Amino acid sequence: MKKNNSTWNDILKPVVVLTVICVVVSGLLGFTNSITAPIIEENARLAADAARIELLPEATTGFELVEGVDMDGVTEVYKAMNGSGYTITAFGKGYGGNVELMFAFNDAGEIVNLKVLSHSETAGLGSKIENPEFLAPFVGATEELKSSDIDMIGGATISSNAALTAANNARKAFNQYAKGIVVVELTFEEKLGQLFGEGTPAATVTTDYAHKDAVEFWQTEKGIIVVTEGKGNGIIGDEHPSGLPLKGYVAFDETGAVCGVMFDASSETQGLGTKVCDEAYIANFIGMTDAEAANGVDLIANCTYSSKGAMECVAKAITVYNAIK
Repeated sequence: MKKNNSTWNDILKPVVVLTVICVVVSGLLGFTNSITAPIIEENARLAADAARIELLPEATTGFELVEGVDMDGVTEVYKAMNGSGYTITAFGKGYGGNVELMFAFNDAGEIVNLKVLSHSETAGLGSKIENPEFLAPFVGATEELKSSDIDMIGGATISSNAALTAANNARKAFNQYAKGIVVVELTFEEKLGQLFGEGTPAATVTTDYAHKDAVEFWQTEKGIIVVTEGKGNGIIGDEHPSGLPLKGYVAFDETGAVCGVMFDASSETQGLGTKVCDEAYIANFIGMTDAEAANGVDLIANCTYSSKGAMECVAKAITVYNAIK
């Protein structure tokens, strides 16, 4: 009998007590959440309503939610009931997570105000996206913004670019849900075809060629595209050591000259190394037939590794093309 009591007291009783405690605590937490969740949700709604009124005070009769919004990077779209404009909540991926902003557009499509709603960026660095002097250049924009249009925060490129992405996501939402302009995104194959000019059919992968310095080859009726890799910031840089190479898609016309270039710069620092994708930079390579010329293109300020990686891609592609043709 004593042995049974000992088993109950030493083993079974503590398990039963702990189980009862867990059940009671879980029940209390669930009950508390059922009470507080609606309150938290209502407070968030009231805060969002206040932000809309703050950013677009001309909407004197209130706002109505635009139903059916389905766009990456866009949380919600509200229309001013008096036709004075829209408020659009959008986000971009920052250093610490999503950076969410609300933008106010007038009926003509101009950003008239904006506000950072939430972020998890580094205090004193990425958090500077909340500063009025950083947000000021966004006001007045009537089209998609580039990194050169705003004052990127030194040492907080990712956070700055997150705000920029949010603004451009909001712009796309305004164009679609306010103006009815639906932008049809080209497929990857169609984008490659466009390296030869408007109206070129989509490119297709070809196995007709092979070279040790080429990743793959694509073909269109107007020419061939050589895909190569270069060591950009993702390989040897300290700021964004992803370990991934910069990839270049270099198109050659019937004369053997470079007629189009597209970079996959997902390995590079957003808003900085990704400048190798800017049309003005790519224009430096157009018309080249000599690999050495590709290596002589000017470096982009503060983008040494990415620039060199881009040059390496094009130089390799020219060498490969000359070898297989």
